[in-house]
Amino acid sequence: MSDVNNTLDAVQTAAHGLVVDLADVLVSGHLKEHPDLVTFRLGVVTGAADQVRTVVKADRTSGRWPHLAADPAAEHERARAVFAGHHCDCPYCPQAL
Repeated sequence: MSDVNNTLDAVQTAAHGLVVDLADVLVSGHLKEHPDLVTFRLGVVTGAADQVRTVVKADRTSGRWPHLAADPAAEHERARAVFAGHHCDCPYCPQAL
């Protein structure tokens, strides 16, 4: 199980870093960290996305899942609102007060 935990920690750390990178780009128009660091984070997150995308494709073709009646965008917005509504004092959390 430690391999799974290590992988999840690596992806979560890289994803959080990319959120900060995106904020830098959106606000200032440039990176605030070296492009090699950002490229490494992109590779970690892209690798994770590719791995999940592969399973999504297999699950879609397997017939394992029924038709989704809910709107995925609406579900995402609901989850986003729940996250935005939480309060945390963790120094890693963007919701820290």
